[in-house]
Amino acid sequence: MRLGYFSPLPPSPTGIADYSAELLPYLAREFDIELIVSDAAPRNSAPALASFPRIPVSELPNAAARLDLLLYHMGNAPMHAEMYRALQMWRGVVVMHDIVLHHLIGWLTLGRGDKQGYIEAMRGEYGEAGAELARLETLGLASLNRFDYPLNRTVLQSARAIIVHSEYAAQQIQPIVPNTPIAVMPMGIKPMPTLDPIASRAALDLPQSAFIVVAFGEIQAFKRITVILDAFAAFHAQHPDSLLLLVGRESPNYDVRAVIATLQLESAVQLVGFAAVGEYEKYIAAADVCLNLRYPTAGETSASLLRLMAAGKTTIVTRTGAFAELPEQVCLQVEPDEYEDALLLAYLQYLAEQPDAGAAIGAQARRYVETCHTLEQSAAAYADFLRAVHAGTATSKSYLIPFQPAPMTRPRTARIEHTAMPMQSISEIKSSPAPNDWVDELALNYAELGLSADDAVLREVADALRDLGLKID
Repeated sequence: MRLGYFSPLPPSPTGIADYSAELLPYLAREFDIELIVSDAAPRNSAPALASFPRIPVSELPNAAARLDLLLYHMGNAPMHAEMYRALQMWRGVVVMHDIVLHHLIGWLTLGRGDKQGYIEAMRGEYGEAGAELARLETLGLASLNRFDYPLNRTVLQSARAIIVHSEYAAQQIQPIVPNTPIAVMPMGIKPMPTLDPIASRAALDLPQSAFIVVAFGEIQAFKRITVILDAFAAFHAQHPDSLLLLVGRESPNYDVRAVIATLQLESAVQLVGFAAVGEYEKYIAAADVCLNLRYPTAGETSASLLRLMAAGKTTIVTRTGAFAELPEQVCLQVEPDEYEDALLLAYLQYLAEQPDAGAAIGAQARRYVETCHTLEQSAAAYADFLRAVHAGTATSKSYLIPFQPAPMTRPRTARIEHTAMPMQSISEIKSSPAPNDWVDELALNYAELGLSADDAVLREVADALRDLGLKID
């Protein structure tokens, strides 16, 4: 079976390029693959891809006829503009790495001075109300939250079939294209090298004795960088030897340096910038705690998060979208609400004081990736689904593998006398209605962290709740 594979490729600084570079050698065992590339794409991609034939986009009209199937890896960034246009002419299977495509459409229209094109795109998916919102946006009279308007219908309706990596993404897509087969597949992550933290810190010129927190990914507001910096400022005041590293490109739309200066964290925060694979892995090894927060979400499953987990790192994530599907044993989760920074601070305090608990979570995380998100599993799912699409027999299905956590000792807990209810797990409490369930959940989160009623952070949160007029015993 001849497969045309359209995706960003290394050295493009994107996770989708890295994903494809790792997956393609496994898919090549199942298909004859030709890479569809931009006419201006550099040839010096990953060595593992050197032997793959390449089709410039300009030659796709002739090549499409000889290919059995086209596979598009779609993301929410300008580098996907050529495949966005190609998909509308030559239908294929679409891997939706992001459910939200509004930022891509905005770049294709507003980014090129085409205000009317943007208005028409919004009208096409959201009717006259959407067109009016877009018109106000173009006039500078309103500011849309682009995550609220995915603008993905054109791509979804052009797809013969769709691949996603979470049940959340499938649920968002299915009502839009109810008759299109949708497959939910493992992401597929290569085993991470076991690097020595001491050697990695030495190579990166990082202090051996510091408690190092590392946040990975582009530095922008929806990655919760302000929340991270606020929480870390409080943590650093208590742990002066701590460091926060931000590993990723700085967004021109978010002035992170101004926030760092405001919080007087210049000596405690390092802006690393984009890190190539080898250096990236050293930063993972050097970290005591890794952060992968985001809200709102574009519906993505984060390969960068799975790499952190594959390395056995204790990682804190936002409980939203696909991330809410992660088993509770493999990471720590915070809600994107007004207590996000307080809970993040509490987690950092706990992990600094209880390194064994963090190590246990990291071990579960590695086990999760090794049993549920291998490249072999991903390639097998691709092979099964793509053959079914080609044969015309594809149906919606999930290839995800259930995770069976290893036995582990839960972190110590302390009772907070906010209700007469006996202490239960957070998941059990969440399933029970309560008049002030968000207050209860906050208290339970602190209890799960093992914090006592005398904890300073807990006292600050309690004072804030009283200021809101809530009764806190």
